[in-house]
Amino acid sequence: MTLSTRRLYHDDPYRTHFDARVLQIAEHETHPAVILDATCFYPTSGGQPHDSGTLNGVQVVDVLEQGEAIVHVLAAPLSADVVSGEIDWARRFDHMQQHTGQHLLSQAFVRELGGATLSFHLGEDACTIDVARATLDWAEVERVEQAANTSVFANLPVTTREYRPGEPVEEALRKLPTLEGVLRVVRIGDYDASACCGTHVSATGQVGTIHVRRWERRKGQVRVEFMCGWRALRSQHRQNRICQELAAQHSVGIPELPEMVQRFQTEADAARKQAQDLRNRLLACELPHLAENAETCAGVRLLCRTLEGYDAANMRALAQAYTHEPDRLALLAVTEPAPQVCFARSANITLDMAALLRATTAACGGRGGGSPQLAQGGGMDASDLAQVLQAARDQVCARHRREPC
Repeated sequence: MTLSTRRLYHDDPYRTHFDARVLQIAEHETHPAVILDATCFYPTSGGQPHDSGTLNGVQVVDVLEQGEAIVHVLAAPLSADVVSGEIDWARRFDHMQQHTGQHLLSQAFVRELGGATLSFHLGEDACTIDVARATLDWAEVERVEQAANTSVFANLPVTTREYRPGEPVEEALRKLPTLEGVLRVVRIGDYDASACCGTHVSATGQVGTIHVRRWERRKGQVRVEFMCGWRALRSQHRQNRICQELAAQHSVGIPELPEMVQRFQTEADAARKQAQDLRNRLLACELPHLAENAETCAGVRLLCRTLEGYDAANMRALAQAYTHEPDRLALLAVTEPAPQVCFARSANITLDMAALLRATTAACGGRGGGSPQLAQGGGMDASDLAQVLQAARDQVCARHRREPC
């Protein structure tokens, strides 16, 4: 027998409580589950996540479609012939706001920019639509936002109608459906009509503000991130608080924040350049001393040590500067900002530095690479650096036994 669940959320998306008869006790991916003859729980579909709530006090952790039936995945087993269900209203209403807002935003993109919505995702924090546009700019986004919010403020009625297969559709749909069977059309005044199985508010005023937060180009399309209603209000509160606190800390007004950030960036760039110049001068001063203290191995001057006060970039620069002269080999390590090693040799030495690095760091879980003349790697603990350097030194000395190391 084919099981079928009546979808009460289509009859009344504002309904939060219901009683239903258990048709089947099941299991889904090791979790207990039940199929009911009727439900207010919306299953994950059409880009909209499932509802949450309880059945006889047991938490519903997932809701999914199985043909005409809806499976309720539970946190614990449920043994009853009749259950009482309760929907998490805050989650339901949030989804209603976001999904209705998506219809308005998608229609605004069509009317203002000729950009059709290709896909929709309702996330926990924000929602996205993929729009058939190669690019977007702020002026275009503001036009679309204003058009969508104008429809919100008009408080247009949101109605639904189902069409049986073969029945002529009276509305001009924004996007032609691809699924067969009963067609459910959501109409928003005379502004938008779209085939949709989701839950929606009864009038656009309940959507609240529609806010486009950001967008990015993806595979020839534009992915637009937006939020509506309470989500948009909470986001604006967070952003305003951040701006107010930053402005207060630096005794400027919020409109002056961009100029302040640009000034800080310019000063930071100058400070980094000055610091690098000073490090280069320090390196030039220390290099002769380091070269004097290098050990000799069969005519090769071997510099093997962990450098204090150097980062990975300056370690590399020192290794290159040291091995610029012939018959020199550097096995160096630093701990900041993360443990790394750098092996380098003069051009007249034939030892492969990349192979040496791989051979000596593998036992510590390290990784890296480079050329036969210079290689660099990391991925190990600071406590492993001495072992890595010693292993590399041993291999170098074993290769050059013509003189004791």
